[in-house]
Amino acid sequence: MDGTGLSDDRLLSRAELAELAGVMRPAVTNWQRRYEDYPEPIRTGEAELFSLRAVLGWLDSRQIPSRARASDEPPGFTYADRMRRNLVASDHARQRAAALRGEAGGSGPLSDEEQRSRQLAQLLGPMADAVRGGGSMTDYLALLLSLVFLQVSGSPRSASLPRTVRARSRADTAALLQEIGEAADEALRLRGVPPGMRSAIVKLEPREYGDVVEVIRLTDGLGIDEFRQLVDQFGSRAGLPSGEFFTPRAVVRLMRDAAIGDEDSTQRVYDPYVRAGEMLDAAAERLSGVAPLTLRGESPQRGTLRLAGMNLALHGVPVELEAGTTAPWNERIWPKSHQADLILTNPPFNARGAVPKPREGIDWPYGPPPPGSPAFAWLQHVLVSLKDEGRAVVVMPASAGASADVREREIRGGMVEDGAVECIVALPPQLFSGAQVSVCLWFLRRSAAVCEEILFVDARDLGDKAARGPRVLSDEHVRAVTKTVQAWRRGSGFRLGRQSAGQLAVAAPLEAVRAAGYSLSPADYVDRWMSTASPTDAATEAAATKRALDAARRRTNAVDSAVDALSYGPLPSTVALSYDGLPRDWRRVPLGDLVDIMAGPSYSRLPAEVRSAAGDLPVVMPKHLREGRIDDRDMERVTVDVARALARFRLSPGDILCVRSGAQMPPALVEKGQDGWLFSTNLLRLRALESGGKPLVLPGYLLAYLSLPETVHWLKEYARGTAVPSLSAATLALLPVPLPPLAHQRRISAALDAVDVQITVHRELIQAATHHRSTLAAHLLTGVLVPE
Repeated sequence: MDGTGLSDDRLLSRAELAELAGVMRPAVTNWQRRYEDYPEPIRTGEAELFSLRAVLGWLDSRQIPSRARASDEPPGFTYADRMRRNLVASDHARQRAAALRGEAGGSGPLSDEEQRSRQLAQLLGPMADAVRGGGSMTDYLALLLSLVFLQVSGSPRSASLPRTVRARSRADTAALLQEIGEAADEALRLRGVPPGMRSAIVKLEPREYGDVVEVIRLTDGLGIDEFRQLVDQFGSRAGLPSGEFFTPRAVVRLMRDAAIGDEDSTQRVYDPYVRAGEMLDAAAERLSGVAPLTLRGESPQRGTLRLAGMNLALHGVPVELEAGTTAPWNERIWPKSHQADLILTNPPFNARGAVPKPREGIDWPYGPPPPGSPAFAWLQHVLVSLKDEGRAVVVMPASAGASADVREREIRGGMVEDGAVECIVALPPQLFSGAQVSVCLWFLRRSAAVCEEILFVDARDLGDKAARGPRVLSDEHVRAVTKTVQAWRRGSGFRLGRQSAGQLAVAAPLEAVRAAGYSLSPADYVDRWMSTASPTDAATEAAATKRALDAARRRTNAVDSAVDALSYGPLPSTVALSYDGLPRDWRRVPLGDLVDIMAGPSYSRLPAEVRSAAGDLPVVMPKHLREGRIDDRDMERVTVDVARALARFRLSPGDILCVRSGAQMPPALVEKGQDGWLFSTNLLRLRALESGGKPLVLPGYLLAYLSLPETVHWLKEYARGTAVPSLSAATLALLPVPLPPLAHQRRISAALDAVDVQITVHRELIQAATHHRSTLAAHLLTGVLVPE
């Protein structure tokens, strides 16, 4: 790759090759027809493109006839020499044009992070519906990716796209989309990446020309970070099969940071199954500028390979991307000429067609994998692709570490005895959106020195469950596991047992691994050394959990005393009752006469596209109604701009939320800290009406009545009648509510609140006792603590 960021292996058409070679286009066609060794074309849709590198290699032996040579071309000058000279001239012209656009103030300084986040929210929210029409969300994301790619890569065609709206026809709108797609495909070809963005973009059906212009304007100022977010969106929306889904960025960062040391000399990074380029992207982010860096990747999936090419081109680092297969060891000899310092990969270990075939004359380094076991073929492919002293991190199914198959056990044993396995990290379940399989990270190395122990890290309990979608590893968890692996590798600062974020780590000696039948499952080791703290540390930890238990017991005793002080008595026989058994000063009132009932915003006003974990204001959903309160875990949020448009759906302290559609559950009370939050489509908000400056019903009293099993049963009965239970505001308004005077409501609320507090502190006591017992068991059952 040269200084323009263009690949030496760019893909060119016949016309472009002819222009560079200084010949007519039919001459290129004749070369292809007459000579069997002329490079084969790469077909993308209806077009045929040629690898520039391959054509240059073929033309190196074709001298230009004397009658066709220019005056400055000496005898022996080849067509390849002419093409290289013309390439330098055209690339320098491209650089000058990019510099002039910069001097003219083309893009200016990037907006701040908040502004870019809002632009992205608009693009993924309202603009998505306006532009995609009958097209899919992935087609729309192809448009966004193309626009950001063109801008960040400095394509001259990006600056020529319209930024102001003028009345245009539908044909003009289609032409603009086609222009964007062709510009993106041209930029991809010049970087050696098969094109194909146009075919997706032209499927969009915008409402009007101005909507496309607005999308172009909103992508101005977006950069590499936003491009990565769009790639993640594409991966989550495209419904990719397991062989194509993208690796979560937190997992990629963990693999990269745990593999790369502070003073790393890595120069060549390889991913044999590149997906969207997330592994190579992360390596370039960390290593670019530290040392001369070359990236290489392969993938059989042309669509995701295209995304990888776009993703990596933005770093300006030399990258070689090739169309590979799900079983590269079946197609060629071991890649001795492409050995890498570092390999990061997430191969399709369950892919069909990846079954290893017999390799004539070539030995598997640790024996041929059994039929139907591509995981062990990938491991060996990775190891032979490493340079001496090179390292690799490979995503593997958890089952690969402890499978009972004899040949798989023999391969594991050979790798262990050869010192090829450094570390195994068991990851939390449900991290990958496209698969539920549990996985481990295998840290491998190619070294003559045999390590006397293997590090096993059990991180299965880390990560947070997102509101929707897969589990997520936090930055803290990534740093914690990285620190554990790096400390063990350095031989300083590492301690066995429970680590800072809760993960368990054990450095098992080789004799222990042999005794376990070469199992490489962390569960077979960390459970044995569950308590590896020193006796002093164990005693300190047990004392801390005992203090927490004692504090919980004191709180419980105080609350129990307060509840015991409450007194209740039977209704005096002298109090007159109404016909339905209520005291005379009570009334039975329809709920609609006591509160204002409002349904949540329609789905079109609060779609999934405008909600994310990175917004400003939380959105309450039915799943957040728990035991009369709003549980603020795993909440999605919206930006201030979106919330402003939904102001009438903001919550106030004392509001009550009920389920509108879906499974009925007890309602919840809005507290002070939740003022201004939004409630979602599937909820109903109840807000007490007032008379003479006083509420007609107290929220605490009403919440208690709505939470009665009998009331919840009433709600469920009236929500029946459709495939999905639904309770309308009009129906809820009919619910009869027994209503005592306000003073009596206050006394009832106070008594029930006291018992609610009692329930809460007793749960906290149980949690403290459970934690204390777990701590004692871990240390007592391993002999670190001794009962006296």
